[in-house]
Amino acid sequence: MKFHILGTGNFGNMVAHYLRKHNHKVTLFLRTPVNFAQFKKFQQKITINQPNGDAEQTQGYDTEVLREFDIDELVERHFHYGACPPDLQIQRLIVTTKAQDVNKSFRKIFYRLSPTSTIVLLTNGMGVYEELMEDFFSQDEKLRPNILMGATTHIVYRTKLVNSSFDLSHYGIGEIDLGIIPRKEVESDVTLNDNDNNEVNNEVKDNSDNLKTNSNESNSKIPKLPILDINGNELPSIPENSLRTTLEALTSIPELHCRHVNVLTIQNRLLENLVINACINPLTAIFNIRNGGLLFNRGADRVISAICKESTQIMQKHREFLGMKPSNRFGTERLIDAIYQICKSTVNFKSTMSQDVTTRKITEIDYLNGYLVKLGKFYGIPTPVNKLIVDLIYMKHIISSSPKNLKRSNII
Repeated sequence: MKFHILGTGNFGNMVAHYLRKHNHKVTLFLRTPVNFAQFKKFQQKITINQPNGDAEQTQGYDTEVLREFDIDELVERHFHYGACPPDLQIQRLIVTTKAQDVNKSFRKIFYRLSPTSTIVLLTNGMGVYEELMEDFFSQDEKLRPNILMGATTHIVYRTKLVNSSFDLSHYGIGEIDLGIIPRKEVESDVTLNDNDNNEVNNEVKDNSDNLKTNSNESNSKIPKLPILDINGNELPSIPENSLRTTLEALTSIPELHCRHVNVLTIQNRLLENLVINACINPLTAIFNIRNGGLLFNRGADRVISAICKESTQIMQKHREFLGMKPSNRFGTERLIDAIYQICKSTVNFKSTMSQDVTTRKITEIDYLNGYLVKLGKFYGIPTPVNKLIVDLIYMKHIISSSPKNLKRSNII
């Protein structure tokens, strides 16, 4: 089975490695010729160092350097969405690039997709799906590909001595939850067997959401998943049905610990991750500290509490808008506790946003605190703390990327 990976950073290359390990064909989209040259330097291999000290290496990857097509060239060559030549078509696309880079990168390849393709979104923050729908699919549910939203707890980082995304350490063996975003006009979803009735989230004993998933969370293979059309009839298992085959392939890889969950479960996971990252990422970036620096810090306690209080109000309204029943999962104290648990387990880690600020890159702030600000505006909830955090990150980026702004002559 063939997969394309958009986003060859640490996490994307880890997913690519395990796909190749289990004999899937993998094409890596490399952002620039420089990235391709670096991959060639590593003999076009990806190395994953396991927690037990073992090192795994895979090869045999196909590669493409992303290029911007002129719209006239696409028209002239009859390349357009849903009608691309077979050799260029993408059936299974896994997106692991940073949220702020998705739109720009997606623009270079979206014409190779079609409504029968499947996109797996494994990005940090929220708002990417909405942007793709607005910018590429005209908010038309029938036009867009199948979409799987994902949330992960895997921890992977670059090996210190090598410092390359092609030589990685899989530090924290986690899991990946995948949920299908149903088409609004075609209310279809992957249904599970009747005996698959265990609760997905055991952290909070909340029966109101009635969230169900496969009882064997890390099974190497899930049962045959019936996908239903608008009339409730099961679609045949044909090669074009990339949604079914994508799910079956990913959930059959034991190292990834993928599981299929329903859409409410994945929405809850993503919303919770949104609040957690909206606290840890910007604060560690602003003060240039590791995650552990937020522990036993009275100033951080007050800021985190303020962000969580705003977030609790927003989540209450947003989950109600999405048709979810009340849950204590997004209570202020529980969110604060979840944040500190993450900080304790990643004391020596630098957040991705802190790394981006250090290297003078655009951050994902608009998809974290910025997204909370948008939700607050939509529901009429004031978000002064989250607004301030967004402004501070932008200010930090401007100062970091333009040191001359600090000169006395410019300040005066």
